[in-house]
Amino acid sequence: MTADVVPDHEEQVAALLTAALGLRDASLVIYRPGVLVEFKTDRLTEKVTSFEEQGFRSWQIGAFEDHHCHLNLREVIAVEFDAEPVGCQGGRLNYTVWFNGAGDGGNPFRPEGRFSVTLNAPYADDGTPKPGIVEQVYGLHDRLAASPLVRASQAFLAARPAPA
Repeated sequence: MTADVVPDHEEQVAALLTAALGLRDASLVIYRPGVLVEFKTDRLTEKVTSFEEQGFRSWQIGAFEDHHCHLNLREVIAVEFDAEPVGCQGGRLNYTVWFNGAGDGGNPFRPEGRFSVTLNAPYADDGTPKPGIVEQVYGLHDRLAASPLVRASQAFLAARPAPA
């Protein structure tokens, strides 16, 4: 990859991440062995900003004066929409936008997963999907699907709610 392509790639990933961070009742999740970091998207007063220092570009999520983190967007090679059953959702589907890299990035459950944006509580007390919450991730997929970086798992596509 040439130097002039890298910033364009990073900017594309930053735009996809900014869109995913717009999901309501969701979290940015960074998972490594022994560490799970979660930022509630609704509490991020700034989503994604770029800083350049001594030729190094840094991508910050969250406001400088508030809780924030820096993510390496250069290593993201694909953005995957997925839906898989997990314990934290009572065995129901967890709707997640994965930002994947090549090789093992240290996530014990999804080695290629660098970080993700996942819905926090997409179900009502009776176990039915909350109106407007699950549908928003499908709307986001539909808006972003034209990007060559975006894909969706078969499980995600099969779980799409029927139109109301």
